[in-house]
Parts: sequence; C-alpha cells; structure tokens
Amino acid sequence: MNQLLEILEPKNIIFDFEASSKEEAIRKMISHMVGTSSLDPAHEEDIITSLLNREKSMSTGIGSGVAIPHCSVHYVNELRCSMAIAPKGIDFEALDHSLVQIFIMLIVPKNKFQDHIKTLALIAKTLNIPEEREKLIKARNFEEIQKAFLSPS
Repeated sequence: MNQLLEILEPKNIIFDFEASSKEEAIRKMISHMVGTSSLDPAHEEDIITSLLNREKSMSTGIGSGVAIPHCSVHYVNELRCSMAIAPKGIDFEALDHSLVQIFIMLIVPKNKFQDHIKTLALIAKTLNIPEEREKLIKARNFEEIQKAFLSPS
C-alpha cells in the first residue's frame, strides 16, 4: 500500500467527510482538490461529469465501506489522488448496498489509464482487509494514515 502513500498528498485528505449523496460526495472531493490547487478550476465541471458518467456504468462503491471513484481525462498530465474518510458512512450506491466510509479518488491522465490499473487493483485488495479499513476510519491525521498503511495488521 506504500504505492498509495506515494501518490496521496496530505493536503488532499479530508477527515470527518460528510455528504448526502454520491454526487455531492464527488463534487465535494473535486472541489477540495481544486481548492488545494491539485486540479485546475477551469476543468472542475468536466471532471465531475466524467466521474458521474463512470458511476452510471457501474458504481465504484466496491463494497465493505469502500469506494474508488475514478476517471481518465485529458486535463491532467499526472495521476491526481484524494482520500476522504467518512466515519458515519455515505450512501454511494455501493455494490453491496453498504454505506461508504473510505473514498479514494483517482483522476488519471487519459493516455496513462492502463498504467494505473495495478494501482486501482492494489488499493481495492488492501482495503478488502477489515483491519486496514478500521485503521483508516479511525485516522485523524496524515501520520495516522501512514501508520495504518505501513504497519502490519
């Protein structure tokens, strides 16, 4: 999971995240990334549209309280990543109908999506471990997230 730590900047982690819907969750995460200068505000709506269109094909709420919303766009030249921790859970229309507490958002350059399939799979595999999820849900700062990913379960 060190790979996620390599692409996740502390400024792009949202703790105590709340949203009333899938669309609001996506909008808030993208807005946060725009606010941290990780994404260009000129492309904010287009990226949101890409993410929502991806969700229409199949929910990225993969189950067990985890969602990995992602899309590939021409507006970035390197992978952009954001994480949101929602201890109360958010209805994200997950495949298992559970509330989502951990969001990992990936905005991938259009020409490099294949390069990041392994990243997506690794995140999904790691977050499939209940102990790993619990550590993240309880995290209150970047250092605690680092410890959750670096320490053995």
